[in-house]
Amino acid sequence: MKTSPLAKNHRAAHRAAFWATRACGVFLLGLLAACRSTPPAAPAGPPPQAAYVVLGAGGAATARAIVTTAACPALRVDGTLAPMGLRAAAGTAAQRSGQGKASDFPVRVCEAALPAGAAAASIDGQPLPRVPAQVQRIVVLGDTGCRIKQAEQAYQDCSSASAWPLAAVAAAAAQERPDLVVHVGDYHYRESLCPPDQVCAGSPWGYGWDAWDADLFVPARTLMGAAPWVVTRGNHESCSRAGQGWFRFLDTGPYEPQRSCDAVADDAAADYTPPYAVPLGDHWQLIVFDSARATRSLDRQRPADAQTYDRYSAQMRSVAQLAAAPGMHSIFVSHHPVLGFAIDSGGHLQLGTGALLQTLRDTNGPRYFPAGVDLSLHGHVHNFQAIDFLSDHPATLVAGHGGDKLDRDIPAQIDATYPSAAGVRVHFIAHANRFGYLVLERAGAAWDVRARAVDGALLAHCTLNAAHLDCPQAGALSLPTPPAN
Repeated sequence: MKTSPLAKNHRAAHRAAFWATRACGVFLLGLLAACRSTPPAAPAGPPPQAAYVVLGAGGAATARAIVTTAACPALRVDGTLAPMGLRAAAGTAAQRSGQGKASDFPVRVCEAALPAGAAAASIDGQPLPRVPAQVQRIVVLGDTGCRIKQAEQAYQDCSSASAWPLAAVAAAAAQERPDLVVHVGDYHYRESLCPPDQVCAGSPWGYGWDAWDADLFVPARTLMGAAPWVVTRGNHESCSRAGQGWFRFLDTGPYEPQRSCDAVADDAAADYTPPYAVPLGDHWQLIVFDSARATRSLDRQRPADAQTYDRYSAQMRSVAQLAAAPGMHSIFVSHHPVLGFAIDSGGHLQLGTGALLQTLRDTNGPRYFPAGVDLSLHGHVHNFQAIDFLSDHPATLVAGHGGDKLDRDIPAQIDATYPSAAGVRVHFIAHANRFGYLVLERAGAAWDVRARAVDGALLAHCTLNAAHLDCPQAGALSLPTPPAN
């Protein structure tokens, strides 16, 4: 049978296609084999010691990485790589008076701005927390480091999860799935060499990287990966203490020699940071205030106290301007409580921090806080407090129970008024002296406030509405004794 020319053409086409496909297959197999035999690219270097996000003025988000490599890593944002810049170089800072040793920082701190609305970001494969457009849930903690202070003969067992539970506190707080973490100050407490016969023997100490890493970055790693942080400066981060690490690792402003705490001559500038606002969305904001120098009442006859008064007075006027934004509700955040309670060395209950009371009263009058402030949020006192007032003063929360040695609890009986804070009348105090954290969650126009212990136990459940607290659930509630006629 004779084959038609058309059939011959079809068979020729099929043969050509077959051999072409086979040739491609051989080529692809060879290419795959070549790829498999090629050694993988060498890693860029060890992963970052820490990777985290801090929020500054206006809610500007900054990605930070602490590295031991010679170069800064790249920041990947929504699939695009961008170089990170050097914030602070490795080195040993000049030893300051009062330091037991010079602060050694054998790490580099790198940073880069995170663009608003970024869906995903990472550094060397480590994912960074997403910055939400509107904050619904906030975790609050403070006073978190492990106390080693020879002058006080205070030696906390930093290796004990019960004596110093920051890692467990951070892990439990991360499980709350917060949109934002607010730390109310005092991150670093390992100030002195621990004697060999004490429970903290062998702990890193001083103000360098090893103590910062042990006190914050290692135990709080889970929480730093869970959400961006708003960082408040405490008195332990003043220039005379851990300020050198504060400016390298946490402060949200530019790192500059004059604002590094390396030179005592620059402390007059470095110990005061201008207040700034962090928007939370839906007409709420945080106003962050640096109270690192508010350690005592101010005697304006002393030049140093006069300087603090002048600086704080100017900054309180800035706070009032931030709070005056139309329709805005503000949460004032400082380390030292303006109207929180503490028990002094003589066992007496005291209300407020003198340096802040003086400057706030002189700036804003008897309410202390400017209009628009619905809540003040603090640490410094190592317990939990939720305070409501009968007088026209915004509610107060104290969250200084994050890990450092706890203070004495608030007594069951308290006075209704206090001479140190004229015009202040206390309604009640819900309180606890167990380690833990706070959760603030939006509930319409109000905020739901839960104080949690490290084991998850509910210490108190309150609602903040119109600058007042209602705490239907509280393990301990102190009511004031009516003033004598």
